[in-house]
Amino acid sequence: MDIKPIIVQKYLESLKEDKELDAIFPMLLQSMGFEVLSTPKEYKGFSQYGKDLVAVKDDDDGTKKRFYFELKAGNIDGRNWNNGPNGVRETLTMTIDHDFETTYPKFKDLPIKVVLVFNGMVSGKTREQLNGFVKKEFHDKGTEFVEWNIYKLTELFADKLFGEYLLTDIKTTKLFNRILVNLNTSDGVSDDFVELIDVILTRKTFKGSKKKLPRKWILLFESLRLISLIIYTESKEYNNLDIAKRYLTHLLLRFWYWILKNKLESNQVVMGYFQQILIFYYTLLCEYLKRTMPFARLKDGLASNESGRYEEIGYTYRTIQYLQTLCFTLNFERTFNPKFDFKNANKALVEVINQNSVSARVLLDIDSIVILDIINLLLNLGDVQSAKNYLKQVLGYIRHAKSTYGRLPDANNNIRSVIELTIKGEKPIYYIDSTSPLIATLLEYLALFDMEDEFYLLKEFVKEHDIDLGIFVPHHSLNSSSKELIEDTENDLEEQLFSKSVRDGYQAEISFRKENTLEATITFEEFQELLFKRKDEFTYEYRTDKAGYPFLRDLAHHYFHTPYFPDTWRNISLNSKIST
Repeated sequence: MDIKPIIVQKYLESLKEDKELDAIFPMLLQSMGFEVLSTPKEYKGFSQYGKDLVAVKDDDDGTKKRFYFELKAGNIDGRNWNNGPNGVRETLTMTIDHDFETTYPKFKDLPIKVVLVFNGMVSGKTREQLNGFVKKEFHDKGTEFVEWNIYKLTELFADKLFGEYLLTDIKTTKLFNRILVNLNTSDGVSDDFVELIDVILTRKTFKGSKKKLPRKWILLFESLRLISLIIYTESKEYNNLDIAKRYLTHLLLRFWYWILKNKLESNQVVMGYFQQILIFYYTLLCEYLKRTMPFARLKDGLASNESGRYEEIGYTYRTIQYLQTLCFTLNFERTFNPKFDFKNANKALVEVINQNSVSARVLLDIDSIVILDIINLLLNLGDVQSAKNYLKQVLGYIRHAKSTYGRLPDANNNIRSVIELTIKGEKPIYYIDSTSPLIATLLEYLALFDMEDEFYLLKEFVKEHDIDLGIFVPHHSLNSSSKELIEDTENDLEEQLFSKSVRDGYQAEISFRKENTLEATITFEEFQELLFKRKDEFTYEYRTDKAGYPFLRDLAHHYFHTPYFPDTWRNISLNSKIST
């Protein structure tokens, strides 16, 4: 049994709002070879146009025609047939009454074909009204009119769009069906989704030009957009945009990895399709934050009353994840919006931090990623004092947790171990806190910020508890002397970063001992000098940055749990000390 039409029809029927159908329909027309001249996004709501979408194509009879598409979600019945300016009858009338202005050659000489598109059926009583209206207003005046109802749309989407790349065989069809069925059953990204994206991107070897892409590659990229829309739509059905956020993060990163792997970051045609995915991802995050920010800015607004005994962990974990999303979104806007409001952005970030009491609480060592996101963003927003204050709060939490509960953040980065420790009061065998890359990193921030008193407090804390300090340094530095130790020679550093957790590197020890001595310890000034000397220990030229998307690296570090590389913070100038 071919389940593809069933899956497609079920999805199309789930599009309950006009804007949801508006978003996906242009992709179908592009896959069918239409030249799309306008989309619903451009003209929706402007009564003088009366056309949701305008396109040109050679019809089945071989004649080139101008197609006027009118889109409606759901059934056509008494509720929407004749209910004022937005009714089906009125909008169809305007389709003919108002000209569409375009520079397309000889557009007005082309015969007109009106298409009513709706993902439902026409009710019995309304059918008589529609037929009479169409005969009088279209057929009798020599204008073609056709309907594309749910069954026609299912046929077209299944054959022309879903069937080209997404549901091409039994394997991908079953994968996609399982993804939709299990979309709300876990907090992660399903293995089926990971496999489906890889199957789509690796099915063929890329061959194209910088000016024009073969149709098969256009359809591939449109399939990625289609998947994004479907995941987003299904997530809204569950009233849980966090699902879409997780799944589309993976899709975006995997797409960028594919671009890097194929050396296409300078191909403007390919990059145009990537930007569509990226912008859609950004709009998703904006919608997510718009829904949640009013609560996040309340006192302990990210806490939940329904998590029971696990809320001590859940509140902290949820807050750290939320701050990561907020930082990424603000960095995106800071990069692309010339009118970015630094003051309001800073106010929002500081308010969320201050209102949620666990914002500086660290459970896992890898939480250093979000800690650094916050500190660096505050610096970029010009709020040095808030960056220093937040750094002090984080260090205070670390010292408090050690003195009160006998633990440091888990360097093994296993949240289950943290939960077990919280419940049983004993560290699981796999809980590791004798070493801390996080503390090593924060120690260097103290030196960069010229926070001498905090430096000595942390120094004594480390010595008292005999904590090993080290910072992860990839072998790939431009001046590296250890490149021969790289194990994954198939991927450069960035390709590793966007596909997995980076392991090709070493732990650079951070010590308080003076060089060539076992006893004497260095002063604060001497530590600053050593840090300045280590500034070029890791340097790298990122293709992602050159392409204009430095914030994507932050997302990859977070998603694949790769600690930030030293160039994330060591480029802060030591010569111009930051004043209090």
